[in-house]
Order: sequence, then C-alpha cells, then structure tokens
Amino acid sequence: MMDVEVVGGDVASMDPDLLQLPELSPSALKSNPYLAEELFSIWLSLPDTNKLVKSFLADAKAGAPFNTSGSSISGNSSSTNSLPSMFAAGSTPPLSPRATSGSPRVTKLRTGPSSLASPLKIVSEPVWEVIPQFYFKNGRPPPNELKDQCLYAIDQHFYGHVPGLQVHEFKSVTKEICKLPSFFSAALFKKINTVGTGIVTRDQFIDYWIKGNMLTMDLATRIYTILKQPDHSYLTQDDFKPVLRELLASHPGLEFLQSTPEFQLRYGMSTNNWR
Repeated sequence: MMDVEVVGGDVASMDPDLLQLPELSPSALKSNPYLAEELFSIWLSLPDTNKLVKSFLADAKAGAPFNTSGSSISGNSSSTNSLPSMFAAGSTPPLSPRATSGSPRVTKLRTGPSSLASPLKIVSEPVWEVIPQFYFKNGRPPPNELKDQCLYAIDQHFYGHVPGLQVHEFKSVTKEICKLPSFFSAALFKKINTVGTGIVTRDQFIDYWIKGNMLTMDLATRIYTILKQPDHSYLTQDDFKPVLRELLASHPGLEFLQSTPEFQLRYGMSTNNWR
C-alpha cells in the first residue's frame, strides 16, 4: 500500500482517457469503467508509480514548475525511465484523477461484475433452510398410514358395543391392538377408565392410545407408562400387583399359588384380591 497521501482521488470519477494504453481504446474503457478502475488501482500500487507521485508532490511543495514530460523532472529521472509496462513506451503516465476529495485507494461500492474480479460466486443473501421438528415432548406422533390402520382396527373392535367395552370385553383390544399380554388388560382398562364408569368408549381409547402417542412407543415404554402412577417417574412394587393378580387368576398353571401362604405374604397379596 502506498504511504503517500494524495489529495483528491475518487476513482469513480476518473477519466479513462488518462490511461494511455495502446491495446485498449478510450471508448472501450469508457464502456467498462470498472476495468479502468482496476487498471488504475494496479498502476497506482506499483513501486515506480509511488516514486513518481512522490517526486510530483516534492516539486509541488518546492514551487517548481509542474511538468509531465518525463525528462524535465530533475533528480527523479530514474523513476521516469522505468515506467510500468502497461503504458505505451515514451508516453507519460496518467496523473492522479481529477476530484476534490477522497483517496485514490478507496473505491466505491460496485453494483456490477468486474472483468478482473475473482471467478468465485459471491452469495449476497443468506440461504435459509427450514429444519424439520426433531423433538417432541410427548413422543413422535404416529405416521398417517400407521394411524389409519389402528383406527380401522379400533372401529372393528368397538363396532356394535354402545356405549363402549366392559373390562372382560377389553382383552381382545389389549392383545390385538395394543400388542400386550392379556394379563395387562385390567391395568390398561383402569388407566383409561379414570372416572370409574366400568366401560371404555371408542373416543377414550383413541385419546389415550393414539393421541397419547402410545402407538409409537416400544414395548418396554408402553408397559412402564401403563403401570406407573400418574405423578411418578418410576415404578414401585405395588404397581405390579394388578398385573400379578390378573396373571394368577387367568393362568391355569398358577392356581396352586392361590393357596400358598408364603407367596401371599411375600408379595402382599391375599386370596380376596385374586379377582
């Protein structure tokens, strides 16, 4: 970067005629002002140009006549003999552009492409990408296809049962729709029938199983959600008692446990609670 201060140098107001280039006509430079700006910036940054401008400034401060012939500048002939190669041989390099203020190294913001600019594409505006939702507080909702299949099965099981299913009729729903063992039926029925009406309606089951995202849970999470108390985030021994009662009451091979005091005392279950 040049270390001299030039008064007046708005590149945007430069006259292309001042750039004496044999291979480019002034009309070509006028039709492409940005090319002229680039050429002027390159010329102005050359070491020989730096020396030449300094000599002009020194002569101006000393009050010497300002001559651009290239051979009449005393003490600076070495700087004028080695002019930048972009100018015609024997011709005079252009003077600083005519302007009232500003630095020649500061260019105005360009609104069009430059022939000397980088070929890399400049992205002027950010590209916004919509990120789909990946966190669901109550679990990911079921896909529409899986939801439609479940609704069709629900309609078949609840068809003809108005207003709903009783606990002994609910076992088929537990096995075929919920994919759970039948001894979970009583616990699931009680979980849905919170008001104690003795029946589970179609809408109640849809609200709990589909809208509650039970349909998309794995088997372990389903069992945990059904057995735990509403205000707990863990399971206790008492949470398993309804399942054990249903298992003992429905499994023929476990009938002998009903009359085994040791089993009843260990698991806190009495004969009166089997059914």
